[in-house]
Amino acid sequence: MSCRSGRVLAAVALALLSTLVWLPPAARAAPGELVSHTPQPPGWGVWGNAAIVEYRTEGATGATATAAGLLLLPDAPAPAGGYPVVAWDHGTSGLGPQCGITSTAAVHEHDLLRAFLDRGWAVAAPDYLGLSAGADTVHPYLHTRTEATATIDLVRAARAAVPQLSATWAVVGGSQGGHAALATGNLAEDYAPELDFRGTAALAPASNFEQILSRLDPAVPNLPIVDELVGPFAGILAGLRATRPDLDVNGLLSPRGREIVDTIATSCVDDFGAVVGGASIGALLARPVAAEGIGAALRDYMIVPTVGYRQPILIVHGLADTVVPLPMTYALLAQMRAAGTAVEFGQYQGGHPEIDAESRPRVLAFVDGLFRA
Repeated sequence: MSCRSGRVLAAVALALLSTLVWLPPAARAAPGELVSHTPQPPGWGVWGNAAIVEYRTEGATGATATAAGLLLLPDAPAPAGGYPVVAWDHGTSGLGPQCGITSTAAVHEHDLLRAFLDRGWAVAAPDYLGLSAGADTVHPYLHTRTEATATIDLVRAARAAVPQLSATWAVVGGSQGGHAALATGNLAEDYAPELDFRGTAALAPASNFEQILSRLDPAVPNLPIVDELVGPFAGILAGLRATRPDLDVNGLLSPRGREIVDTIATSCVDDFGAVVGGASIGALLARPVAAEGIGAALRDYMIVPTVGYRQPILIVHGLADTVVPLPMTYALLAQMRAAGTAVEFGQYQGGHPEIDAESRPRVLAFVDGLFRA
């Protein structure tokens, strides 16, 4: 290469670099930025006034990504100041891009969301990162950070799309969504100070599972109560692998475990049993989860914050719950109270599926009190 051609190439490279460094601010996607707002025809799913909102949010490794969520509006006209917003965080639906709440039109949550709408509250329900049609990342299942950012950024984008929405909002979630709601309530005011966040209600929230999962190894025997965790554990490992590519998650897995994790990463929850095919949780592993820092990374990935909340929290749980056993929440309550975090708690008789109906009057009264404060 001649000296002259080298100078020309250097000048071209410098010019290209300058265009990357000096992109105008409008060209940079920001978390919460509205991408699209697509109203659905009346009667779509079971809703009279529904839209799918696409927006930008924090990706699995920190860069921005596109996500989607459902926006439901009450039938009544907006009050002065706009509709208060309830962000609804749904329970486990899977990891694939066909598994989000926009794909199911929230038909499984109809009764609770209709109760929100009947009280004049709008509903913003995120798919979570990776669960929307066309998503280019695996859903980081039970990842504390992106559950929260996906929820908060949907509220931001929904307000950009619909001026009738108030800045006043609260978050409610169940199971995985209870985990997400607590993560959201912990982050909301620092992440989106322009919004008026009022508080959190978590129904049977998943918590403290990292204390169990981080201690697993290939010698774990085949026990029915433990093997119920095989599908969710595989989903968590698929999410950890997506958020922490620096870790050798695949090296943790047996060949059968690698096959299950790879397949779970594209599956919805109703298919978890068929994917697992009777494999025990120990059969997934080639070495202990604690090896090479993976156990610690798992705790960082999914731990529920116990301190830093500044708005009211309600947690409700069922005595007969076998999906998220009640002692997990007892432990969480003890951790939060020891950290100085005030929490309201309600205990009910039923199991995991029943907690919504059993606790609904208290949850509705709690949210109503948040909005009236």
